[in-house]
Amino acid sequence: MGHIAYFFQRRNTILLIQLGAVLLLISTALTWVTATGLPETAAAAEVNLLGGEMSPTLRAMGLVGVAGGVAATIARKWLRALIGAVLLGAGVISVIGAGLALSNPAAAAAPALADYTGVTETAAEYSVGFAVWLAVLGSVVLTLSSVAMLLFSPGWNDEKRSKKYSRGQAQAENPDEIDMWDDLSDGDDPTDKK
Repeated sequence: MGHIAYFFQRRNTILLIQLGAVLLLISTALTWVTATGLPETAAAAEVNLLGGEMSPTLRAMGLVGVAGGVAATIARKWLRALIGAVLLGAGVISVIGAGLALSNPAAAAAPALADYTGVTETAAEYSVGFAVWLAVLGSVVLTLSSVAMLLFSPGWNDEKRSKKYSRGQAQAENPDEIDMWDDLSDGDDPTDKK
């Protein structure tokens, strides 16, 4: 468990969340399903349906993932748990949406296809593009990384690592110049011996 916790440090987990969300967003801009053999009353014989047209919810979940990943970089423990729960929900919704489009492309494409063709009749053939698999991959990565954030973020260090921008400990044992300046900012004169 120690190696897994080491891997899912703040930086790696946030990068995975962002990767999953970006893959999801990219997939919604690409062709998910190509419908061929449309009825004669349709305006076109073949229609390429983008992921965003077939499932606008997945695009929204990708945006939630990007925003949640950014928010998790600055959030403290209890807020990270809330963000992790929201990201987990977005990931699960994305997995379901991408899985439905992959398992039954005719049903997933029906509303968007009706908008294109103007008729509610189905096409003779539906071929699934690689972008659906990209959506599945992105949603799985988003889901797993949000679970990792829920599990491992309580162990993340919230203290600032850089002494340059952090407040010093007042009256530190072995003060350096930064600690003395911070003491002076706090109203304590470091040259004043008590």
